[in-house]
Amino acid sequence: MPQAVKQVRTAGRRGRPSREEEREITLAILDAALRLFLNDGYGATSMKRIGEEAGVAPNTLYARFPDKATLFRAIVEWKAALWKVTNPPRYAKPGSPMMEVIEVALTAVFDAMEREDISAIGRLLAQETERFPELAQIYHENATRVGQDGLVESIRQSSDCTLTEEEMYDLAKTMLECASGHMNLRMFNGGSGQETHRRAAKRIATLLSRGSVWR
Repeated sequence: MPQAVKQVRTAGRRGRPSREEEREITLAILDAALRLFLNDGYGATSMKRIGEEAGVAPNTLYARFPDKATLFRAIVEWKAALWKVTNPPRYAKPGSPMMEVIEVALTAVFDAMEREDISAIGRLLAQETERFPELAQIYHENATRVGQDGLVESIRQSSDCTLTEEEMYDLAKTMLECASGHMNLRMFNGGSGQETHRRAAKRIATLLSRGSVWR
């Protein structure tokens, strides 16, 4: 019997679920939904199937998540919070030159993109975004933007930054776009590992820092 069902039934014998039981039920739903989205696809997965997989009644599911988009948003928030703990962002020391700031940040982004739990959601977005464009928007608002804000702060603290606030955000966005392009090319052309990422980060950092410092 799924753990969430055990908790609901136990709670039913003594009243409302405790805060910890509520949290466990929610996590059971998120875990079941993510597993089904990755295995069967977002479009092919129904709320009914998610409830069955999580072992919760329909009213329990819909009280927390009225639709799949709300549920997907909660999944991204949940995973983004975990990623910050399990794979904390790495930045150059404040006062480092722009090229080093970009290189260190890109290397960290490449390493993060190698993680299966992160790349799996990336594959899901690639497969489903055309039919469900709201998924990309949700991911951007709750995961990508957080990383972009961290990059901007690191850029701001570089020793030779002459960029405006808008230009710093443009540079951070370009860095993430370059990172995605590198990972896609690596998938098709082969090559993996830290040395491949290090060379790519250095090459991209050299080009971007020239434009960002001496524009």
